Amino acid sequence: MSVDRFDRWAGRYERSPLQRLIFEPVHRVMLEVAASEVPEAAAILDVGCGTGRLLRGAAEVFPNARLEGVDAAGEMVRQAQALLLVESRIRVQQAVAERLPFADGSFDLVFSTMTFHHWADQRRGVAEVARVLRREGRWLLADFVATGLMRYVRRAFRLRRFPEMRELERVLRAVGLGVASRRPVAGVGSQVPVLVIRRL
Repeated sequence: MSVDRFDRWAGRYERSPLQRLIFEPVHRVMLEVAASEVPEAAAILDVGCGTGRLLRGAAEVFPNARLEGVDAAGEMVRQAQALLLVESRIRVQQAVAERLPFADGSFDLVFSTMTFHHWADQRRGVAEVARVLRREGRWLLADFVATGLMRYVRRAFRLRRFPEMRELERVLRAVGLGVASRRPVAGVGSQVPVLVIRRL
């Protein structure tokens, strides 16, 4: 993961066209699915939270939840903190997916939006999410998952950071997790679903 690139992007991130084209539609579906899957979530973590847009949305949907965010890029964390009101319940800190600074079984919901392909060690990151997720919790993962023709494009260009579904499922099973369902995101395409992941 190029943390420097995200540090440089942080100041413009909230105004990026990608917010409207990808992040906002994905966030909408994430929050709809979250409210349906775990309506009484008491603790929520966003791994790769950027400037905290999804957490700010979650604060409205889950008015009583503890809200935590981590991001590897220090400048993203600083931007997120600057955008929070003094009385905000959202707490953001610098950390990587492979070393989450939380106790076992801390969260009812974990979000990962378009960050999985940046994780330096995806297997270790998956294990960390499994560790901090409560037994009945859900991990909502939205990222490029190669299906159909894109599987061959992925193989031809050796895009190993973007898993095929069967590979992702193998990594999840190794730590006792599995994909319970998948929700498409209108306008974004079938390659970026919101996956609902739970304990097997």
